Amino acid sequence: MKKFFGILLVITLFTAAPAAAQFNFGVKAGVNLAQKPSDIKDVANQAKGKTGWFIGPMAKFTIPVVGLGLEANLLYSQKSSEVNGETINSHTIDLPVYLRYELSLPAINKFLEPFVAIGPQWSWNIGDKNFDISQDWSGVTDYSKYTLRSSNLSLNLGLGAVILNHFQVHANYNLALGSSADYRDEMGAIGSVYKNVIKTKTNTWQISVAYIF
Repeated sequence: MKKFFGILLVITLFTAAPAAAQFNFGVKAGVNLAQKPSDIKDVANQAKGKTGWFIGPMAKFTIPVVGLGLEANLLYSQKSSEVNGETINSHTIDLPVYLRYELSLPAINKFLEPFVAIGPQWSWNIGDKNFDISQDWSGVTDYSKYTLRSSNLSLNLGLGAVILNHFQVHANYNLALGSSADYRDEMGAIGSVYKNVIKTKTNTWQISVAYIF
């Protein structure tokens, strides 16, 4: 019941003041600072995150008096990780949707409009999904496979500011809600093969700038 009334309140707020609402388009670009894929415990502890990037259009809908708004982005995103010396490049189309709350600070709102934002993100893989990794450890070959998911869901938590009505800066934490990839470790030993499948998650810090028309 609480969930129903919460949804009803949001719908009411977005239909209560259509005359005052502001609708803007823009272009956003930024960097992905991927963290280490979770739960991977390789022999040399060489799993780590790397830097990637993203770019694409955005749209923003705001009710100035209330301070609530929505922002949607359609982004081409490249993220990178490293496992046992092998670079894993992920290429996705991302659709993040934010519920925004713009802080009312009369003394500075003409120049600077701070906001907080939260919302889901849907991502679809459009690049390679399977990566083969092979390394020798004291005469024993470690065969590993890293398989990216075709799609995944994550949650964005961030804050930022609109400067002079046209420039937006945004710091965001992207939290994976499900596994991002499967890591299969197959160690070849004399007369036997040991298999271990780990479902990994990769969370990402993001910093972006946007120009709003």
